[in-house]
Amino acid sequence: MTGAHPDDPHDPTSPDSGRRNGRWRGFLEHPENDLTADADFANRRRPEPHSPEELASSVDPAVQAARNTQSTRQAIQWLIAIPAVTFALALILGIIFRVMGGPACDAGQAAFLCTRDAQIWWSVITSIPPIVGVLGCAFIMNHKLKNYTRWRPWMGVFWVMIPFCMIWLITAGQILITALNS
Repeated sequence: MTGAHPDDPHDPTSPDSGRRNGRWRGFLEHPENDLTADADFANRRRPEPHSPEELASSVDPAVQAARNTQSTRQAIQWLIAIPAVTFALALILGIIFRVMGGPACDAGQAAFLCTRDAQIWWSVITSIPPIVGVLGCAFIMNHKLKNYTRWRPWMGVFWVMIPFCMIWLITAGQILITALNS
């Protein structure tokens, strides 16, 4: 005997060496199935299978790792797309309203939003993408969390979308308030 305690779970000769709390330690015997990255430690853990059928129907670790990587890529795409769509929409609407013209542009008081209606519509329409960006990010993050997928990149995107939305709404809100007061 090596001098280890007979119930020591780390002793390979112990009859219970592959179990923890009466359950098999799965990935410890097969490190090729441990495809988690440092970014995945905060993910919710799937319930452990209690039967061979549950084990057979569980998600393949390679598929889960691919989903986690895809979740990160999607979060980065969301982070780039929402401000890009917002700025593009603002520029396109500004050009359209400038081409339409109006009394403020003719008098030299404005460069793009030439009428009161243009100011109102520009403010309202360009505020939609940031709001959708924040709410959509929160919904997607919650969905990823509940489905045991990497959700932390979405939390990071959420905390970037919040100030972006606030700054945009303050800016567009000032234009809207000015238009409504005139």
